[in-house]
Amino acid sequence: MEVNGNSPQPQSVSDEVLDARYFKALDRFDIRFARTIWVFDNVRTGSAVLHLGCGPGTLALLKRKSITLTGIDASADFVLAARRNGYDATFQADLLSLPFADGTFDYVVSLDALNVLTAEEQQRALTEMKRVLRRGGVTLHAMEYAHSESDTQRVSRFLDFFQHVAYEPRYALCSSVEDFLDPDENAGSHEADFLDYVRGLSQKERRAFDIAMGYVFGKVSDLGIVEPSSGQFILLKASDAPIGSFYNEHRDRRALFASDWTGATRNGLCLDRSGEVIFDDGWYEATMLPPVARSMGRHARIRFHSPTVDSISFDLIPRLSDLEAKPVGVEVGLNGKRLSAFSVYKYGWLELIIQVPKKLRTGSNGQFELEVKADRTEKAATADAREISIAVCNIQVANGQ
Repeated sequence: MEVNGNSPQPQSVSDEVLDARYFKALDRFDIRFARTIWVFDNVRTGSAVLHLGCGPGTLALLKRKSITLTGIDASADFVLAARRNGYDATFQADLLSLPFADGTFDYVVSLDALNVLTAEEQQRALTEMKRVLRRGGVTLHAMEYAHSESDTQRVSRFLDFFQHVAYEPRYALCSSVEDFLDPDENAGSHEADFLDYVRGLSQKERRAFDIAMGYVFGKVSDLGIVEPSSGQFILLKASDAPIGSFYNEHRDRRALFASDWTGATRNGLCLDRSGEVIFDDGWYEATMLPPVARSMGRHARIRFHSPTVDSISFDLIPRLSDLEAKPVGVEVGLNGKRLSAFSVYKYGWLELIIQVPKKLRTGSNGQFELEVKADRTEKAATADAREISIAVCNIQVANGQ
């Protein structure tokens, strides 16, 4: 085993990995992606989409539909993050003065961006949206429910610019764990014992909760159930052309299950860049530290297929405090056999290269399971207080071919 030290790199403004290549098909049910999926199902394959207030790139999934995706945001840091997450172009710009020629886009989309604008500013923003849309183009928006004005007032504003406007209140029945626990969103609106229960859920239980909520959210959409107007958001769709189905005008989810992201390298496979590799629940969602990395708890596995495995390498960084006094013990195994065990007592990135014994190189019909274990974890400073130990990335297997 070889160990080389590299200096740590600073975090960017957002470490979310929203790149379409990392999206798992099951995430289509996650309530956190419900608005993204609504947009995904309402835009044509191969079209041009402008995302207003793109943040770190929350619509990156649209790249699965071969969409030309452009984002603008007031934050230079978010502009960089969205570009890193796969947007074709991003710009630091004002919603009231879009830096694009007339008739550039098939769709203009926003998720929350209009919430911060006054009524007068929204009028100016709509003028710009209409200008950059092509003839018959569609604009899609998720806006927080505003008690300061009626839905009729909002619709009226859009009707000043578009012949056809449709909207529906949403999120009255289904919300994520994060939304339930947000005091600004739900002050006094939920029973205290329920909130205590949600607050006590583990990270895995919170993931299951959000998946279940998203599944119900999708069924509400598919069955045409109208939610009460007390929802957190309204979804709105407008165009000069007649509007098709509100939820599924261009629904084609085959791209959610297909991936040409093979992770192939010159002499093997990069596991964290392959859509065919399975990371079990011992891993947390990938984040961009940078580089893109996954944190783990105490024990995590990766299942993959390869003709042979001659060596395994990956970069590792500890995510624990007081490391010099309490080094973290790490063990690496393959198909149930221990390959290496060592302790890490310094901060910073480590590059590990582990040679695989000949008797373990062929696996079982080319099927392998890589295990990584840590002897201690620590609660992270996250909303779900997840237990983490180390983070890894660039997990590569060499097969000598």
